[in-house]
Amino acid sequence: MRRTLAWGHLYPRAGAESRSAPVRVLLRRLTAGTILYGYDSVVPARQDLPRKPLWVAPNSLYPKGTLRAQDGKRKRILYVGRLESMKNVQILVQAFIQSKLWSDGMSLDIVGFGSLEGNIRKDVESSGIRDHINVHGRIDDVESLADLYSESLFSVSPGYVGLSLTQSLGFGVPMLYAKNEPHAPEIELVRFAGTRDFSPSTVDALSEAMVSFAEDLRRSPTNRDSLAQQIQQHYSAESMADGLLRALRGEPMDLGLDGWPSSRWSGK
Repeated sequence: MRRTLAWGHLYPRAGAESRSAPVRVLLRRLTAGTILYGYDSVVPARQDLPRKPLWVAPNSLYPKGTLRAQDGKRKRILYVGRLESMKNVQILVQAFIQSKLWSDGMSLDIVGFGSLEGNIRKDVESSGIRDHINVHGRIDDVESLADLYSESLFSVSPGYVGLSLTQSLGFGVPMLYAKNEPHAPEIELVRFAGTRDFSPSTVDALSEAMVSFAEDLRRSPTNRDSLAQQIQQHYSAESMADGLLRALRGEPMDLGLDGWPSSRWSGK
């Protein structure tokens, strides 16, 4: 009989208590093993089905050679992601205006597309500081994104966190993210230095957090090379491919009791 593997997120973003979670457990039970997108999913996956083999193919974007920190002026605050209500991007422009970081020469750069793009562009036009806010639309070119990250003091995720966290840290750029949102499994990367949360997900809270984070990063800069290197080691396209190949070959992965590789990095 041909081996069949399950591959994907262990649970929906709503978590183990969601209505569809038991269906995912049933599907995993019918397979020869599970390929997970993240290391934090290993322990609950083992608890659900202790005897089922597990592999991790960490959800990744770029090859190792693409992930690197670059020097720049660090005058941007960067958002990269979909322009949809669930990402809370609608509060970002107002929070930036309220922060007055623009009066110190900072710009807000928004990269992405979605149903809210038109509304966001209207907000920028009526903001009174449109020269300090850039709505780039969709950018797929890695080098163009790397250039923006190289000039960013930090990135921001006002809604739930996903692959944008992997991308930002992979380019050595710290991220400010909303604490109490239904995050994707990539939230496990907050164990690295260079992330900070804010709460609640409001204009006032985000504005205050942006000001505080900017001040702290200027006072005590993050080691951007170290951030990028950690993503290179564990969240590159090569890491993802290695997990998939091991799963297809039936080769075990060296995952500790907590689900993380034995050759782990230094976190926070």
